Amino acid sequence: MAAIGAALMGKVLGHSEAEKAFRPWWDALEDYLIYGLVMLGVVLVPTAIITGTPLDCTYCVRDFCGANETMQFSNEGKEPPGFNNWWVKKFCTYNGSVDNFLLYYPYFLLMIALILFALERVFLKVFQAGNKLEKFYSLLVNEKVLGAPDPEDGAAHDVVDGGVEAIELRYSFKHSSSYFWSYLVRTVMETTVAVILLAYMVIRGVPILQHSEDIMCNVHGFFYECHGSPTNFYIYTLYCAAAITIIYILCNVYNFLWLLFPCFGKLSRVMSAYKYNMLEREKGNGRTNKQVLGDLYDIYYDNRDLRLLLELLATSSGVAPAIAIMTLFDKNFREAMKPSIRYVIASREQGIAEVQFQEPRSGVRAALGDIHGVHLMYVAEIVPAAETAVVAFEGGFVPESEGQESNGGGSGDMEMSPLRGSIQRASFRGLKRDGTYTVKVRTVVNGKTICQVAAEIKEDKEDMPTETKEAPV
Repeated sequence: MAAIGAALMGKVLGHSEAEKAFRPWWDALEDYLIYGLVMLGVVLVPTAIITGTPLDCTYCVRDFCGANETMQFSNEGKEPPGFNNWWVKKFCTYNGSVDNFLLYYPYFLLMIALILFALERVFLKVFQAGNKLEKFYSLLVNEKVLGAPDPEDGAAHDVVDGGVEAIELRYSFKHSSSYFWSYLVRTVMETTVAVILLAYMVIRGVPILQHSEDIMCNVHGFFYECHGSPTNFYIYTLYCAAAITIIYILCNVYNFLWLLFPCFGKLSRVMSAYKYNMLEREKGNGRTNKQVLGDLYDIYYDNRDLRLLLELLATSSGVAPAIAIMTLFDKNFREAMKPSIRYVIASREQGIAEVQFQEPRSGVRAALGDIHGVHLMYVAEIVPAAETAVVAFEGGFVPESEGQESNGGGSGDMEMSPLRGSIQRASFRGLKRDGTYTVKVRTVVNGKTICQVAAEIKEDKEDMPTETKEAPV
C-alpha cells in the first residue's frame, strides 16, 4: 500500500520544479489532503463489495428477519424456494438491495480525490498558466535567485540586469490577468465542489452506512437477510474523509481571502509601505502614482498576474527572492535597497582597511524591519579575503530627529524620506602590501543577498584614524 501511495503522490500528484517554487503552504497542504483521500480509497478497495461480494444471505424464517414486527419481510406460509446460495448472494448484491453508495464506497473516495486534483490541472491548461510559471522560473534560476549558488561565482550573486529574458518576461505579463483569474476561478470551483461532496457524504452517506448492517433482499417474492459488509469500518473512514474535506475547504477559503485581501501577504505589506513612503515624499508635486513609482507601477501595482506570482513566490520561497527579482525589473527599486559606501580607506603599512557605509533610507527597508519572521542585515566583506574578511551588521533605522542633520537635499532625494539610514563602519585587518582589494557591502534578507555595492580600495593612508567622524547626511 505504501508503494502504491508513494507512486500516486510522485507521478499523479507530483509537480514540476517551477510549480513547486510558486506553491504556497495551503496548496501543498491540499496536495497531502488529496493524498490522504487516495490512501483511504486504496486501503478500502480490497473490501469493496463490487469487487468480490462479502455478503452471506439466509432465508427468513418465522420472525427472525429485520423489523418483522411490521411483517414486511415475512415468508410466513411459504416453502423455501431452494435457490442456490451463491446465486442468492450475487443476486442480492446487484439487484438494488445494497445501496449504490455502499456498493461503490471505496471508489467514491478515489473519485473525490480525482475530481479535486483534476480541477487544478484543467484550469492550468485552459488559462495556459503553466507556460508563465515555467518562463518565470527559468529567469529565477538563470539569475540564481533560486537554488544553491554556484561555487565558482562566489557566495553572493547580485541581481543587476536580467537582459533580454527579463524584458521579454516583463512584457509578456503586461496587461495580463489570465493567471490571476485561473487561480481565483479554480479556488472557487474547488471550494464549491468540495462543499457539494461533503454535503453528499454527510446527508446521504452517513445515514446509509448507519442503517446498512442488516440488508434485506427480495428474491422473486422470497425474503433473505444478508450480512458481511464492513459498515462500521466504512463509517469511521467516512468520518475521516469528511474531516479531510473540511480542512480542504478551509484551505480554499483562506486562499480566496488571501487573493481578495493582499494585506495577508508579507510582500504586500512591504510594497504597501514602499508605495506610501514614495507617495508621501512626492505629495503636492502633482505627479501621478505611475510617475512616482516608475517601472514598479507596471510591474507590481498595476499587474495582477505578476503581482500574484511574486506573492506566491514570497509565500513559498520567502520574501527575499521576490524582492530580489523585483530589483532586477526596476533599477530605482534596486537602488532603494542598496546601502551607499561613503568612503573606503586603507593603510598598507598597518595592513588595515576601513569602509563606512550608510543604510538605505526607503519604505522597503522600514517595512522589512517591522515584519515578523523577516530578518535584514548588512554584510561587509573584502575580496580577496584578509585576516578579517567579513563583518556583519544588524539593519536598523533611526528617526530623523535622532539622526544626523540633513543637508536639505533637493526635492525627490532620498533625504526627504521620513526615515533615516544608520551609518555603519567596518574594519579589516591582515591586508598585504602589494594586494589589490575590493570592498563589498551586501543587503541580506533572511540569509539571501538582495543586492550589493562594491568599491576598490584606492586611498591609502599611513596612519588610520582611531575614530571616524560621521559626515553630515
